Amino acid sequence: MIRLPCRRLAVVVLAAVTMAGCVSIPTDSSISRGRDVGVRDEPQLNSNLPPGPASGASREDIVAGFFDAMLAYPRQDALAREFLTQRAAEEWTPDQSLVVYDDQEVTDGPDRVTVQALRLGTLDSRGAWTSSTPATSKVNVSLRTELVDGQWRIENPPVGTYIDADYFDRYLEPFSLYFFDPTETILTPDPIYLPLGESTLALLVEDLLRGPSLRLAGIVSTAAPRGLTVAGAVTLSTTGRAQIPLSSQAREMSGNQRRLLAAQLTWTLKPLTEVESIVLTVDGKRIEVPGSGAAFGIDAFSGYDPAGFGASLRQLFGLSSRGLVTVSVDGTSPVTGSIGRGHNDARSGAVEPSGDRAALVDAVGHRLVVGEVSTAGTGTSVWFRNGTDLLRPSWDIHHVLWVVDATAQGAAVYTLTAGRSRRVEVAGISGETVLGFAVSRDGARLAAIVRERDKTKLLISIIDRSSERPADVDLSAAEEVEGPDVTFSGTDNVTWLSPTSVAVLANDDGGDLQPFEVRIDGSNLSTFDGFLPIRPVTIAAAPNPDVPLVVGSSNARLYLRSPEAGWAAYSQQAKVRQPFYPG
Repeated sequence: MIRLPCRRLAVVVLAAVTMAGCVSIPTDSSISRGRDVGVRDEPQLNSNLPPGPASGASREDIVAGFFDAMLAYPRQDALAREFLTQRAAEEWTPDQSLVVYDDQEVTDGPDRVTVQALRLGTLDSRGAWTSSTPATSKVNVSLRTELVDGQWRIENPPVGTYIDADYFDRYLEPFSLYFFDPTETILTPDPIYLPLGESTLALLVEDLLRGPSLRLAGIVSTAAPRGLTVAGAVTLSTTGRAQIPLSSQAREMSGNQRRLLAAQLTWTLKPLTEVESIVLTVDGKRIEVPGSGAAFGIDAFSGYDPAGFGASLRQLFGLSSRGLVTVSVDGTSPVTGSIGRGHNDARSGAVEPSGDRAALVDAVGHRLVVGEVSTAGTGTSVWFRNGTDLLRPSWDIHHVLWVVDATAQGAAVYTLTAGRSRRVEVAGISGETVLGFAVSRDGARLAAIVRERDKTKLLISIIDRSSERPADVDLSAAEEVEGPDVTFSGTDNVTWLSPTSVAVLANDDGGDLQPFEVRIDGSNLSTFDGFLPIRPVTIAAAPNPDVPLVVGSSNARLYLRSPEAGWAAYSQQAKVRQPFYPG
């Protein structure tokens, strides 16, 4: 993937997060190093050590040098303090906030030096991203200087640490902390950014034990008891075993809590290349995890995969003149179940993650029927009738079918189960002009493309549900995660590419329509390299890493995305008007 320039990622409107505590870009480490810790398939990074203040440097050079010093990797706060007066060095609080900027300009004025830049966003104390709003998109720092032993030094450094877009892209890596949804049957990712290095492992564990971010607080849960912390150095052996010492609260955990916490840890630490297994200890004694013993592998607990790895079918489906079909390189085949008969004119559809059932919307968007994919079952049944303009539906892992009806009064959102329809309100989506939507496989988030006057925007809402009745849901007010630099086009053109990103069709600066990946926190917008010889009008993706992204043309030709070969045509026989994976 190719990242677009970061300045293009800055126009994102999200709820403001108060910056407090220690931002997770450490100057020291609580991990005893065995081997370098890195992200899987990610190269090790080169260090960056800017020079200290030069003798006789001008005021402008000192200010520029101070900002350069904050770009040291690994972080070197002591180096940055060399550009400050003694009092300022003692009072400077680099850990209070972390600001990501671009397009910096340093101007020397009559009595102070001014630093101006475009503020892209901030990272909070756990590394969660918040994009700047139009009201907070400017950096304007006015710095006073004084002579100290004949050398200029800064009197009033800005609060926090400032890093530029290149540093953010190069040295900070996206991770996720994993927490349980209310049913405790599947994990939900909570995306953050951390620097790669000796401290990454320890920081991930510490952040996980702190609990979920503000966006997910009260919706997801953690197995870690209140007050549980890391008690000592997290160590990584040369054989890849991470030993995590926990505080005495770990003794209070039941067997089930230990098992659930082990699942959270494996999924949180899975991106780290060198971690192969995990051992938990209290006062030097190992903690037994039921079913796994005192040491458990990093790939254990796959059943909690937020992509529904174990319970989800990877088959590509589509709609054609023969109705609902499976798609392969050999062509298309009509499904054999009850849903495969009598619905050749369906305008859109969705298959349950398990692959057992499918929902089809009729040609005019008024009615939705559900039937079996591979067996006759009990035939088909109408789950929704008298709609106005039903968008492509979406299933989640809890067997809940989601429907949006684009009525004259705006969008109406429904959850459906056999024999029951429930309308739910989603601030920012209900009553608006919705062009397409998709619910994440884990059932934790709803993504929607909404048109507001002459602007289209991508919104994300968090889903809260009853642990006993997963179809009973409440949704948070939807937040915009991408700004006006990209124009989303078409209908039903949003799909989940991973548990933390969606794939959409959009125009960039009036260019050709193409697929983009957008992270749900709004921190990154990426396009895909390689020449795509069609103008895509449909898109299909699934959150499983082994499932290729697929786009379709207006004449039903399909192209799939291969990381090695770029875009490749599907077989000549595989012609469908709307491709989609289960979900």
